[in-house]
Amino acid sequence: MHVRLMCPIAALVCFLPVSAQPVKTEHVTAELVAERSAVQPGQSLHIGLHLQHIPHWHTYWRNPGDSGLPTTLTWTLPAGSEAGAIEWPAPQRLPIGPLVNYGYEGELLLPLIFTAPADAQPGSTLNLEAKATWLVCRDVCIPESATLRLQLPVVGGGAAVDALTPGSTEHTALFERTREAQSEPLAGWTVDAQQAGRELLVTFSKPLEPAAPRPALQLFPYAEQVIEPAQHEVFRTDSGYAVKLRLLDGAAAPVSFSGIVVAQGDSVPGTPTVWGGTRRSAEFDTPVRTVAALQWPEGAKALAQEAVLTTETLGGAPDLGWATALLLAFVGGMVLNLMPCVFPVLSIKLLSLAKHGGDQPTDAAALRTHALAYSAGVVLSFLALAALLLVLRAAGSVIGWGFQLQEPGVVFVLALLFFALGLNLMGAFEFGGLLPQGLATWRDRRPAVDALASGVLAVMAASPCTAPFMGAALGYAITQSPAVSLSVFGALGLGMALPYALLVLLPGWRSRLPRPGAWMLRLKQALAFPMFLTVVWLVWVLGQQVGIDGAAKVLIALVVLAFAIWVASGRSTAGQGGEGQALARRVIGGLMLAGALAWSWPVGALGGGEPATARTAKPGSPEAAWAPYDETLIAERLAAGQPVFVDFTAAWCVSCQVNKRLVLHTDATMQAFAQANVALMRADWTQRDARITEALARYGRNGVPVYLLLRPGREPLLLPEILTAAVVRDALATL
Repeated sequence: MHVRLMCPIAALVCFLPVSAQPVKTEHVTAELVAERSAVQPGQSLHIGLHLQHIPHWHTYWRNPGDSGLPTTLTWTLPAGSEAGAIEWPAPQRLPIGPLVNYGYEGELLLPLIFTAPADAQPGSTLNLEAKATWLVCRDVCIPESATLRLQLPVVGGGAAVDALTPGSTEHTALFERTREAQSEPLAGWTVDAQQAGRELLVTFSKPLEPAAPRPALQLFPYAEQVIEPAQHEVFRTDSGYAVKLRLLDGAAAPVSFSGIVVAQGDSVPGTPTVWGGTRRSAEFDTPVRTVAALQWPEGAKALAQEAVLTTETLGGAPDLGWATALLLAFVGGMVLNLMPCVFPVLSIKLLSLAKHGGDQPTDAAALRTHALAYSAGVVLSFLALAALLLVLRAAGSVIGWGFQLQEPGVVFVLALLFFALGLNLMGAFEFGGLLPQGLATWRDRRPAVDALASGVLAVMAASPCTAPFMGAALGYAITQSPAVSLSVFGALGLGMALPYALLVLLPGWRSRLPRPGAWMLRLKQALAFPMFLTVVWLVWVLGQQVGIDGAAKVLIALVVLAFAIWVASGRSTAGQGGEGQALARRVIGGLMLAGALAWSWPVGALGGGEPATARTAKPGSPEAAWAPYDETLIAERLAAGQPVFVDFTAAWCVSCQVNKRLVLHTDATMQAFAQANVALMRADWTQRDARITEALARYGRNGVPVYLLLRPGREPLLLPEILTAAVVRDALATL
């Protein structure tokens, strides 16, 4: 071929797409990509591993932090070619319970330099192959790997080379963005590292203008298993920064310390940063000197950083052991009986106790059986919910306590159940009348079955709530082994069951009740109204989840339920007819109810209206003062020196709604927030939201309500689950 033809052919090759086939796993899509569309013999260019994580999953940096493994590449290359080491972009801190890892979420490029063989023939294609392995994690970690290939055309020199400009492949812009996230040597700064015991203080000093920007920063060490990643305090000084770290217990004292420092939101890309160059990340390496006590630079003042888990609580301790968690769970379970979400079930329990009142002789063995059955129902229900929660989290679901009420179908079933219980208490029907005679007889002979069912129902009603002491215990339990977790949930169940069991077993107070009579019927009917109020609340929750049209369908289903019960119970025929007609009535009532359920079941197809949580609050209302939960906005507010109050709430959490109306949305509290210049943010957990679940886990919590005051440069403050105006005022007084 004549030389004059080489350049046009080479130019054509330059704009052919580089061939690479992505490999998609369950959690990551991986492929090899190149910054340019071709390479010359002996020339170097950037190629890289392109990973796209599914939401909320991550892989790891070169130093993974507390746990994890870095991504690796094992190459099979043409003879004479070479692939360099990964040029790691700056990672992010990834809090997981009490741990902090270093890694990446979303889209990631791990670039490296590839050098083509010097004897590569123009017009040929280089076939590159790499075995990529990575550990991808969320609540669980899964090792994955893929064999990836990249075909890179070879071109000759000459005019065609001028066409090899950035942007010649679809991934060039990604390489440019990644380059901005890589580190450059730290120049013009003096770095010093001091060690005193387990404390390590790294200072960065440079003469700075008084008005020079001082963005928050994060430090990532290169060496693994040297420091505790969760301990990371950043201070602004008169001459720069100081970062206080803690060495791992038992780790050898480092002779030198190296890593990168990353300025958070430092500047617009392409403009000078606090480090002097155009990149937010800078690389440092300094010897470590041992001192008796840390020598702090002048003017050290804490900078707002990400919230850490060493939180201060009003009246609580931040770190829990197993014994403490068991005690808190047990006490929290007892207090749970006083929470608003359990009030409806109290009607059934009070009625049951009243039946044993007066001067009627009562079988002590029957009472013990009743107390034991109720307690078993409570404890087993807590254990079953906990086991399901642990299984779902192990399968990758980001969920927490009360997760079942994030499903509209569960809320719908509970609305039907409580409505039926209300009708029963009003005397509209008896459960035995809806059952076949044999089953009804079996149930009458076993009253413990009703006590067991009452315990299950109490847990279903209580599960949306988090009582005082309970939040810290559940937050601890969810990060432990299954055996430890179940033991904590079991203690919670025992605490909730104990007060009622004691009332059943202690006969003295029951002798003061009036003799059974007409008052018991009136009490039974009156206690139906808490049930109906619960139904109103549940329908409101469904309206939040599936919209007003969905809530209307549920109301129609409740009417059909009442009509089906009326038919099945024989009230429509005054109870006439034999067992055959009774069976027919039950079948007809059951079919009517099944049809209503099929038509109105609120899973995806229900609704059509806009969920209330997505609507704009009325201007001037207290709700309008609360911004939706946004971690980026939180970081911006804290960096600007403004405290942030976060309300972790849900429509199905009765305690949350009570606190909102009696405390948070009062004029006095809203005025106190305004005077303290506090930014208000609401994390609505009514529907499943992995961001909020993960945020709760970072603060050692696993359910709502949770109230958090984030203070610039200081540790976050957790408020109690039951709020008062005084508690909020005391918290704001710490600013």
